[in-house]
Amino acid sequence: MKSFILFVIFICLFTCSNSDETITVPIESNKVLLLKVDYTAHSLEGAKELIFEESTDNFEISFEYQAPGDFGNIKLFYNQLDEVIFDGTIIWLGTGEIAFPDTFISAESLNTIDNSLELPSLSLFQNVIYDEFAYYPEDIDYSSMWNAIDNLELVSEYRSSNPNSSINVFLYTPSVGIGNPLEWDYFIILKN
Repeated sequence: MKSFILFVIFICLFTCSNSDETITVPIESNKVLLLKVDYTAHSLEGAKELIFEESTDNFEISFEYQAPGDFGNIKLFYNQLDEVIFDGTIIWLGTGEIAFPDTFISAESLNTIDNSLELPSLSLFQNVIYDEFAYYPEDIDYSSMWNAIDNLELVSEYRSSNPNSSINVFLYTPSVGIGNPLEWDYFIILKN
């Protein structure tokens, strides 16, 4: 597909009769991919691709966290752009909700590849720790989590374009106190 687009642009450059016309060639977009994986079953529940107009060389996640006395909140930001990439409520003895992204592409709607991707080096997996008391299991099963997404075309594209980038793992626990792990999700966050 890229070859065809480049061919069309090439033809336009040499056949346009008006020399005042300028042709803008699109540059690669700055994108972040959020993959929602069930905490207990390690099954893919959906994905969201966020596209940003501004580009940066780095990708770091910052956060704003309000501990749930009764009601709390966690926001994750693309730090270099100060753009929200996740926003969800946390309720003590209740269940919070995801406010952003407000929609996800269903797992069934995502394109797959024939050969699954190998598990990257475990040193690339980084947990998004937003509070010293935030719950993360001592032994996270990154392999099972990766198996939920290793055949996705989007994951293949992101890993190909940025193979040494961190694989950020965020555990969203909308219910705390007597929290219900069946309501929890991991978010695997990739940068292209």
